[in-house]
Amino acid sequence: MSAPERPMPARAPRQRAEQQRALDTINVVIMATVKRLEDGGEAAVNIKDLAVETGVSYGAIYHHFKDRDGLIRAAQFERLRQQPGGDIVSLGAALDTQGDLVDFVLAIRAISMSIADPQRAKVRLVRSSVISSSLNNPELRAALTELESGVMVELAALVAKAQHLGIADPTLDPKAVAVYIEALSYGIVLMEFMEDPPTPDAVAELLFRGFTALMAK
Repeated sequence: MSAPERPMPARAPRQRAEQQRALDTINVVIMATVKRLEDGGEAAVNIKDLAVETGVSYGAIYHHFKDRDGLIRAAQFERLRQQPGGDIVSLGAALDTQGDLVDFVLAIRAISMSIADPQRAKVRLVRSSVISSSLNNPELRAALTELESGVMVELAALVAKAQHLGIADPTLDPKAVAVYIEALSYGIVLMEFMEDPPTPDAVAELLFRGFTALMAK
């Protein structure tokens, strides 16, 4: 009599668990690298030190990120993703007031002050560097395009919601407004190259007026 056929093991749950462990590993290393970039710049990123700090093996870090440059790029992208993400969350929360103009205007002022905060200058400079590097790097350009497109889609959706609530000017194209908002936020990177830049308060006031100019009359 032949032996009974053994059932094939279920692979899907195991594969999902392995994928989640890989994502967890990547996230731990990226966030540790982000902290180092914020504290000491790229010079502070050392893969051997990160392996000790995170408990992720030296080989695993290289497996996921290929090399030190790949790790730094991934961490810089995380920093780029976080910056507009906070503003989008704040704007979304303001719109959840369902048309309370006082709360909305106060939220816009807070967002303007956050954008003008000198601490955000570092990430704006990183963004400039990534954009410049992407010009001759198709892979990086594709990743940056995906990131920025996602930000614009989220912003445009919030603008459309604000129009629906009667807060934003309904005659404006939501995508164009999203570009304008991002341009105001990112464009002040030019201050980093001025010998005598305006004060953060002055910049925040100008941003506030620029944002409120988009409101319904």
